[in-house]
Amino acid sequence: MAAVTEDFAKKCEVKHNETLGRYVVAASNIRAGETLLQEQPILLLPNNGDRRCCNCHKLTTLFCGQCRLLPLCGECADHDGRDCRRLSAVQLQEEHVEQLQAQTEVYTALKYLLLREHSETQAQYEELLQMDSQLALRRDTDIWRSYRERVITPLQSSGLLMQLRNGSEINEELLQHLLGIADINACEIRAPESGGAMRGLYMRAGLFAHSCMPNLVTAIDEERRIKVYANCSISAGGILYNCYTNILLGTDERRHILKTGKCFDCQCARCLDPTELGTHMSSFVCNSCPGGYIVRQPETGVWQCLLNAEHTLKPEFVANVLERAKEEVFHARDDIYRLELLLAKLGRLLHGNHYVVLDLKQNIASILRQILQNMAHRPNRKVYERKIRLCQEILLVLKVVAPGLNRLKAIALYELANTQAELARKLYSEQEHNAADLLTELQQTEMMTREALRMLLYEPILTPEGQLARNMLKELKEIQNDMKVLQQPNDDVIN
Repeated sequence: MAAVTEDFAKKCEVKHNETLGRYVVAASNIRAGETLLQEQPILLLPNNGDRRCCNCHKLTTLFCGQCRLLPLCGECADHDGRDCRRLSAVQLQEEHVEQLQAQTEVYTALKYLLLREHSETQAQYEELLQMDSQLALRRDTDIWRSYRERVITPLQSSGLLMQLRNGSEINEELLQHLLGIADINACEIRAPESGGAMRGLYMRAGLFAHSCMPNLVTAIDEERRIKVYANCSISAGGILYNCYTNILLGTDERRHILKTGKCFDCQCARCLDPTELGTHMSSFVCNSCPGGYIVRQPETGVWQCLLNAEHTLKPEFVANVLERAKEEVFHARDDIYRLELLLAKLGRLLHGNHYVVLDLKQNIASILRQILQNMAHRPNRKVYERKIRLCQEILLVLKVVAPGLNRLKAIALYELANTQAELARKLYSEQEHNAADLLTELQQTEMMTREALRMLLYEPILTPEGQLARNMLKELKEIQNDMKVLQQPNDDVIN
């Protein structure tokens, strides 16, 4: 069984109802930051369409020379011996081997079936079968038919299944159930290459219900161990919620991802509020009403102005604007001038907190960070102030949609504090501010840095956020040292 700490058994209770299926409640009062679960994955899987080495999980086009069915990159000499020996014993025609190699999703089915083959992993397989696959809702859908064509038919026609233990029991129903388990329950995790993603299947972590306003945080370290902790205080009996999607997407986008990928309609407070708790992350500007915004009413699906219901937008227009806006953001992503022009342009159509606009602001802030880190650019005061303003605008949204402990909010707050501190030091060195002004600024940035650090202290050390927390500790000491110098009677100059 995948390694699971005792926290889950002590602090969590698994329940079941018709709406949520299996879900988890707090067995006792939970404090903010308290760990509820640490767990190793039972399986590591590529995203659909990717082929990854079954040993190091890097992208590859090669296969093991022995078993010929499991991907193995040129840098890895071998992989799991039991799996390799079992598949090497299977007799297949060359054309069938090539057909199975051609379909990347076959790998996922094989990993499940190999758990079933070995006595050492039989218990894992049996427990895995209890996980939800939403089989009834997926039946005869596009994904069902795709798996039948790309996975099940090739496996059946190859003759491989009948050479496995009790092969006659491995029918389409079972295979669709196994493939659905990964789609419904797997967590996205970092892949070896920068920016890459893959999936981890965790027995316990997959039990937590979803909300777009979760009370849990999940963090996955470099060893792929997942840690789940509370982002706020939770009373005994309270349902424990994870978030299955990106909180910085708009309601329609989040619900579409959840409906197509997880087979349910989210009914959380944020999804049911057309203004998204006042953030307007999906709202359009009403050109007919000064200060008016057009939102999608969840009951009717109609896009209408909050000030005058007669002012509406056609869904086709909304979809077209968003599609074009996303395309323009993609093509302008590395050009700060194009991004700023696009931000001004979209400001006439979308609310300043719209999720597409927020994505733009994050892109601009990221470029400004690079400019400020390279002093050869000789950034002026306006560059610092622009980044500060963007961080403030992003934080205003995060404080609503990500209350409590949240790594995105912590990073944005740190970026704000760090930029304010650097600007204060710059103005002091250029004699635009005196020592008292610098001290006031540093006192403020110290408080912000402390708050950001407090939110990241619960992150595992072997994560980018954990490493950032260590760097923040060093910077916090530098700020405190500067403050001590400024508080000395002779107002010593900071070097």
